[in-house]
Amino acid sequence: HELRTPVTVVLTHVQNALAEGGLSEEQREAFEACLRAAQRMRRMIESLLQLARLDAGQEAMRHETVDLAALVVDCRELVGTMAAVKRITLTTELAPAECRGDADRLGQIVTNLLGNAIHHGREGGEVRVTTRSEEGVAVVIVADNGPGIPREHLGHIFERFYRVDKARTGTAGRTGLGLAISKAIVDAHGGVIAVESVAGEGATFTVRLPRG
Repeated sequence: HELRTPVTVVLTHVQNALAEGGLSEEQREAFEACLRAAQRMRRMIESLLQLARLDAGQEAMRHETVDLAALVVDCRELVGTMAAVKRITLTTELAPAECRGDADRLGQIVTNLLGNAIHHGREGGEVRVTTRSEEGVAVVIVADNGPGIPREHLGHIFERFYRVDKARTGTAGRTGLGLAISKAIVDAHGGVIAVESVAGEGATFTVRLPRG
């Protein structure tokens, strides 16, 4: 509450000011900049709180049968508009991939990876999503054909707030915590998340989750 309440107060006052009208163009631009900053701060606070709960094992996790293939279909709809803006084609190759876990949290991983791939993908490019079952694990793979990640950064990509460069970390309201949260959720499920990349040839993220 010490973090949330002040940000909520700022958001409320700024939104009220914008709604009342009568502002000069310069004043409106200033209030809109404050609104964007406060909204980004709120997203960051929520992400940090979620990470803290995951670290402490306090984030409630359901244990149910989840088919990653069906999950990808749902998540693809969520990011469809984002992909369309950049004319990115979302290609899927989905085979049944059942695991035990929390469908909402696993969906958060897939959505994070898809959003990341689209954000960093090339205009008019492609993001490929694959699901399959391997011995004892369910697998989901998200690959883009964007600028890729330099080799020296690969070992740090899941660290909180880690910045590679502007090509992979642009702004657009992103907090720099999406991959860290994804890893924390994967860890909580007893799984593994990994990344492979060649600079200039895109990046591939692979998640492996226990089937039972």
